[in-house]
Amino acid sequence: MGDTINYPRRSNSATTANFAIIVLVGYLVLTYLKPILMPFCIAILFYFLIRAPEQYLVARFEIIARMPMLAYGVMIGIGAAISYGISILLYRNIDQFQEEMTKQGGLTDKFREKWDALGEANLYGLEEVITSQETIENLVNPQVIQDFATNILADFATFVTTMITVAVFLIFLILEEKSLPNRFKAAFPESYERVSTIVSNSSEAISTYVISKAVVASGQALILGFLLWSFDIPGWLAWALIAFMADWVPIIGALLATIPPMMIALIALDPTQAILLGILMVLNQNMWAQLIEPNFFGQKLGISPLVLILTVMISASVWGISGAIVGVPIMIIARIALEEDERTRPIALMLAMKVHEEE
Repeated sequence: MGDTINYPRRSNSATTANFAIIVLVGYLVLTYLKPILMPFCIAILFYFLIRAPEQYLVARFEIIARMPMLAYGVMIGIGAAISYGISILLYRNIDQFQEEMTKQGGLTDKFREKWDALGEANLYGLEEVITSQETIENLVNPQVIQDFATNILADFATFVTTMITVAVFLIFLILEEKSLPNRFKAAFPESYERVSTIVSNSSEAISTYVISKAVVASGQALILGFLLWSFDIPGWLAWALIAFMADWVPIIGALLATIPPMMIALIALDPTQAILLGILMVLNQNMWAQLIEPNFFGQKLGISPLVLILTVMISASVWGISGAIVGVPIMIIARIALEEDERTRPIALMLAMKVHEEE
């Protein structure tokens, strides 16, 4: 009668199991609600991207301070003008690239000449191994490279077609910016402080990520485009635009974006010029990735590189290129939210780059 029943505490394994279930359900939700959730996530990124210039315009111009919505009109006008100009140049650039592919003595003919010359070269038997592999020939074939660029830009065009839905979400995010916190506080007063901390930390982290990533991606793409233009590489603007988009994919994106133009350089240029261009492209990528980008980011992300790679791969499998771009900000918010609960803090520690950052 005097015996008491001791109920075991909730273990970390139970918390991990619950987290795994949530991840599985989240994956299914992201898959089946892609037409709604993907534009919404993109709208959130745009919201954080335009906050800094909006605050600058409000502080700088009195008329905009009296009517803050003018700031968004100015940014939309500038963005539309830049997008229109780039689209015109890109269309002409791709057209020139296609002409260079098919004309007499163009990239296709140069590729065949160099491929045949490689088979006749004396590389101690290595030339036979290379030229006998159809897979290698297909990888460096300029037609395959053109198809790759076309598919990437087609995915980007699909991304742009969702901009109407994104714009609708963005408008409502702006309109709800001031009223939503008060409504949430009235509805859930006991959770307001914790959620407010999560939102504040997420806002700071995402704003830092989006703004610095935009600066770094633009700078790297501009220099890459200038290098390719200087060496007269066909389709230089298309490769620069692809590099800009790829730089939003952490760790591997920017480096992978240099491979197709390097293959074109090996076909279009003599070996010395191609090697020089390759060195300059690698230096450009490393300058931004190793020197400039860390100064923008610092240690604010604090996410393990392995977690970043897995996030990119999973989000890309669900939402394509758009998913690879928005996956990292989603992971940043998830990690910050996990930190605010004692039961899920161990999971946040496992996602972190360094343990002492969380202590």
